[in-house]
Amino acid sequence: MRVRQTQPLEPCLCEIGVITQAIALRSLEWALIRKPLQRYQPFSTGPNTPVKRPLSIPNVLLDASDLVFNQRGIRWSWPSPYAKEPSPSIATVLVKFLFKLVLFDTAHYLMQSIRPSLNELKGDSLFDPTMSPIPRYALAAFLGTCAAVVIYTTVDGLYHFATIIGRFLRQPEWAWPPLSDRPWTSTSIIEFWSFRWHQFFRHIFVVYGARSGGALLGKPGACIGAFAVSAALHDLGLWGLGRGIEVRTTGTFFLLMGVGIVFEFGFKRLTGRRVGGFWGYVWTMLTMCWGTLMIDGWARRGVVASDFFPERR
Repeated sequence: MRVRQTQPLEPCLCEIGVITQAIALRSLEWALIRKPLQRYQPFSTGPNTPVKRPLSIPNVLLDASDLVFNQRGIRWSWPSPYAKEPSPSIATVLVKFLFKLVLFDTAHYLMQSIRPSLNELKGDSLFDPTMSPIPRYALAAFLGTCAAVVIYTTVDGLYHFATIIGRFLRQPEWAWPPLSDRPWTSTSIIEFWSFRWHQFFRHIFVVYGARSGGALLGKPGACIGAFAVSAALHDLGLWGLGRGIEVRTTGTFFLLMGVGIVFEFGFKRLTGRRVGGFWGYVWTMLTMCWGTLMIDGWARRGVVASDFFPERR
């Protein structure tokens, strides 16, 4: 990550804050579990073959490092129901990485060039007060879409880069399954968050939110509890910028996602059918519109004000 020399690394603190919280929460869970974690054989033909590795110093250090940075529990005994398909060839992953790198830079450049005030460390709103309502909201929606592309390509692109390194180190294909599955094609909120969006923090949300919420209020409580933890995680990440939190946009977005999923549970129970199809797609995209307000909260705190690639002078 490259930030302009004329400004500090403040815009990066939001991402660092989220990652730090995730590592701390996972470490707390592992400290309290009853049974020791078991690592799976890293070079076997499948992910379900437990192996007892010798407790040598190199193995312990490597296992500890892998445990901290292994976001989905692949090759470990804690839940990892994500390896539905193996990683594609290295050449395919490289092409995807380069494509998403270009897409990321284009979307980020559009945000900063169309509304230059977003590239100031003090931040600014996506909503231009000098414009009439319809153009103002249309511009904000476009900038919010660009921000969604930036987030998606950042997470997916970094994962592609890590996949290339892992595969060159002769790690098996099943250890690097695809991270996401075309989230823009989701026809329900459940579909979007269940497997189309990345699952990096899913285990944390289940452990700290879904289990306690489910114990109190059943399935709806589990859903709301999981998204409440997600709201807290992202809000506290924003707090890392040193400019406070904004629950009404960031936290509320994730809480509304939980409410929307509860609504879809109720729809299925009443009609016997899952939310899906064309109207399911429309419903899903409409619920994601709140994301524009969340991005606006981030932009007003200077998150957009980063240059990831050096400029030639």
